[in-house]
Amino acid sequence: MVLKTLTIGGSDTWGGGGIQTDLRTFEQLDVFGLSVLTCLAVEAADDFVIRPLPVALVEEQLQTIERNFELAGDKIGLLGDLETVSLVQDFCQRNQGRFPIILDPVMAFKETKDALQRDYIEKIKALFPYVDLITPNRREAQFLSGSEELTSAEELSFATEQIAKKTGVKVLVTGGESGIDTYREGSITQSFTGPISLKKTNHGAGCCFSSAICAHLAQGFSLIESIEKSKNHVYQSIENGVIVGEAGNVWRPKTKKESV
Repeated sequence: MVLKTLTIGGSDTWGGGGIQTDLRTFEQLDVFGLSVLTCLAVEAADDFVIRPLPVALVEEQLQTIERNFELAGDKIGLLGDLETVSLVQDFCQRNQGRFPIILDPVMAFKETKDALQRDYIEKIKALFPYVDLITPNRREAQFLSGSEELTSAEELSFATEQIAKKTGVKVLVTGGESGIDTYREGSITQSFTGPISLKKTNHGAGCCFSSAICAHLAQGFSLIESIEKSKNHVYQSIENGVIVGEAGNVWRPKTKKESV
């Protein structure tokens, strides 16, 4: 049986993050990817801008998925606006326990004001009771924990603990350049380490990580196994990434001899 996994998120016109990376990751890890598009990330007047889709169109996409597919997993990324978050919350509530749901709580809206960003962060938290794991990066963990800038491993571990206590959800804070990701479930904290790539082709690494976890969970691996396997997949994707300008995007071409 072909396993079908869903990504709900935005389109990255540069091809590094968003549903483009999610769908590539699903394909690379041998699950069939489906998508619900929520917004478009574009460059306008030399600025990064997010254009949300009409909420009715997002709803029609979700209805199409629910009517026609039996899902093995769902990864949620950038939702774009408050109405869409409410819509996706309803989707998660309806489907809680039917398949793993991974939430990458994207909060870095470069084009928005702080007040709207705060509203969005509070709204995103309403999804937490219905998902199996959240995967914030350092900056998002800072927002969620109410901490100052997180620079040390100790600060990152404490912030992860605070998020888990406040929300009751399993948390994996991605460490980025440090190469150390911190996981918290209940009273248990676990760190995941691995090789650090010095290459600049790391745009989309967070999307790649969360969608890889979703794919591995869909295949029946435990959460810990899925994190370990996905961490290696992200490293390989950075090492084999595609140069775009002065940096570049994650990408992992699959060879015939390679097993996932």
